[in-house]
Amino acid sequence: MIKKTLQDLKDLVAVANSDRAPDVIIEGGSVFDVFTGEITPGDVWICGSWIAYVGAAKARTGPHTRTVDAKGLIAVPGYIDAHGHADLFYNPASFSDIAVTKGTTTVFSDSHDLINSVGPKGFREILRQAPHFNIKYLWGVPATYPPYPEIEGGDILSLYDIRGLLSDYPECVSLSEVSPYLRITKNEDDILERILLARSMGKNVEGHTLGASYDRLNALAAAGITSCHESIRPDDIKNRIRLGLYTMVRMSSIRNDLESLCPTINSLPKDSVILVSDGIFAGDLVDKGYMDHIVRAAIGFGLAPQDAIRMTTLNPARYFRIDHDVGSIAPGRIADILLCPDLENPAPAMVYERGMLAARDGVLVRERSPRIEGDIRSYPYNFSSVVPSDLEIERQEAGPVPVIDIIDRTVTKRMEADLPRSGSLILPDPGRDIRKVLYSRREEKKWGQGFLHGFGARAAVASTVAHETHGLIVHGFDDDDMALAASTVLAINGGIAVVEDGRVLEVLPLPIGATMSSLSVPEISSAYRKLNSILQGSGSTLDDPVWTTCFLTFTSIVELRITVSGTYDVRKGSIVF
Repeated sequence: MIKKTLQDLKDLVAVANSDRAPDVIIEGGSVFDVFTGEITPGDVWICGSWIAYVGAAKARTGPHTRTVDAKGLIAVPGYIDAHGHADLFYNPASFSDIAVTKGTTTVFSDSHDLINSVGPKGFREILRQAPHFNIKYLWGVPATYPPYPEIEGGDILSLYDIRGLLSDYPECVSLSEVSPYLRITKNEDDILERILLARSMGKNVEGHTLGASYDRLNALAAAGITSCHESIRPDDIKNRIRLGLYTMVRMSSIRNDLESLCPTINSLPKDSVILVSDGIFAGDLVDKGYMDHIVRAAIGFGLAPQDAIRMTTLNPARYFRIDHDVGSIAPGRIADILLCPDLENPAPAMVYERGMLAARDGVLVRERSPRIEGDIRSYPYNFSSVVPSDLEIERQEAGPVPVIDIIDRTVTKRMEADLPRSGSLILPDPGRDIRKVLYSRREEKKWGQGFLHGFGARAAVASTVAHETHGLIVHGFDDDDMALAASTVLAINGGIAVVEDGRVLEVLPLPIGATMSSLSVPEISSAYRKLNSILQGSGSTLDDPVWTTCFLTFTSIVELRITVSGTYDVRKGSIVF
């Protein structure tokens, strides 16, 4: 957040006492008080980046005072996303430019993808630049990434690295979501030491406790987990609140748990309930909005507007212990203020962020965030090309092969298939839509191998977005096409490529950490949709074949995943091919 100087305090007091004119006066409207739930007529006086006064008094004006006519509008605190991801396809700078136009002024970004992409050195560089972006960022530091180093490659962060980030950067407020929670319940020293360190420094520990029973949640809470954003059933919310966890309810581009959970939320105390995005696709940002969209949806699902707004302002601010800075319209707080037509319509007509007009009617009116610069490619690929022979899958053993069967964007199941062979080589089966899938980390060209069913397209795909270790994933039927796709993305320092019959059909460059674009969010949205359209034209019946590809490496959701060690069975916790 922003540090006040002694002079800042003196100026604030002088403005509040009417001894000095405010820099900005928002007058003639009403103010939503998140503490009481009241909507009262009143003005807001801004001094520098902060609020000096809220009430009905008449402000003195000076030659440099700007007045804002808020007649017919309600002042609402800037929205906070307490669990977002600002670092896949778009980057934190470009993301901030569109987020602020939607009324979101503070974002907690879980950084495990970012650090896996740019490394600790690159992450520090982004932390250095982030105060100049158009929103304020809070960050999580990965507790352990990859989640399972023994099968996914070595951990990129030491305990020393974590301590340094948490101590050097006050905006690093948490350990990122601890997705391999079984490592906690198994009492593994390494993960418990990291949690203990964070809690001893007064930091939160974000949970990822999908499917955890009440008894297992007890163990996780005892270990130091402070929140969870994986409630998908009514009992999930109740159990987490009962055990003292902040419960984050998600409405993301991947999952909408909010709709089914709103009746339960209405039946419970709401002080520890927070609405979050858990990441949102570029197209949804452009077409639907951000936290304003989630607030609007929550109201439509039955939450009172006052409650929905508190769950995106005051509650997350209290969770992160920054409610003295943000989350309310009150003296001494940062002047993050939305002027909305009414509480039921949370899309702001005007957005003030840090006391400055940032957006009007959904359009950015101040300068775009500076582009991310400097040395952030601390984890480049140590190989520059792929040849067809790299992609051969050889096994002497006969019999059925475990195949990753796509269910939806994120979930897979296990199937078994007898596949054609050429000597000791196992071949794909286009007639049954069973293709090869291979994955390599950046350190060396060492392929984990497997087979994939249900993708549908004839084309080969290569991507350096591979949640959440972000190596190189490639899949297809033809080794030549697969090698060309993989070599294409390596040649452009990361991205996604689609190849069919020896022709590169489309490429999306992602030069920032091999996972992020320098394009604006609307441009990324257009490019992403084009990729999906080409893959669907190639035969895929999936609604989002691009994201399906990117998620095949995520080892915290059932059932089969591709890793650098091979095909991993999440339920069994072991490599099966």
